Amino acid sequence: MTKRQPLLWRILFFIGFFFVQNLSTVVLTLGSTQDGLQMAPLLFALLISLVFVGVMAFFIHSYQRQLQEYNPRSFGHDLSMRGKIKWIILTVVVIYGFLIVMTPLLPASESDNQQVIDSMFRSQALGLTLYGVILGPIIEELLYRGIFMNYFWNRNDRTSDVLAVVTSGLFFGLLHEPRLSLFLVVYTVIGISFGVLYLKTKDIRCSMIAHMLYNGITFMAMWSTL
Repeated sequence: MTKRQPLLWRILFFIGFFFVQNLSTVVLTLGSTQDGLQMAPLLFALLISLVFVGVMAFFIHSYQRQLQEYNPRSFGHDLSMRGKIKWIILTVVVIYGFLIVMTPLLPASESDNQQVIDSMFRSQALGLTLYGVILGPIIEELLYRGIFMNYFWNRNDRTSDVLAVVTSGLFFGLLHEPRLSLFLVVYTVIGISFGVLYLKTKDIRCSMIAHMLYNGITFMAMWSTL
């Protein structure tokens, strides 16, 4: 099928996906019970896995169906990884190069998003690492690159490509830093980088892997502080 759905339909469906993704993150706050007793790390990791694997399966199904209905950029047609690894590595290198340049300009305090992650990591390192390195990147790339970029600005031309990458990056930035700040700029540029990679390779797996590598390096540094 090659039917392009009405804009209102696409907006409503994306809002629904966004709601599911944000609602599912509530499970991340369940690391301790109301009486202050810590949930066992393995139990917490299992709970996270069950919830987010379910969300992931739903997003993957929706993404694949979406590409079958309307896919003018031919995303997902070439499943070979030949020639794509270098773009994944380059993307991660560019992101960290950008961070090195930006770090002296950023406030001394961490972003609100990173402060929340640090706090949760201290109490549930295993579960949060599982989410941050594997589950989160897959779900976020499916939503903010895969589903978003083929729901909006989904014509096969240069203007649509630029708008799709920039706006998906901005939504990604606002997810992590909802205030106007330099941290919003940083997160937006990171999102744009993943969007460019997705557009270049036409393969959502590439932006997922790059996102995992980026987060993985960050969590390795966090584990070294324990």
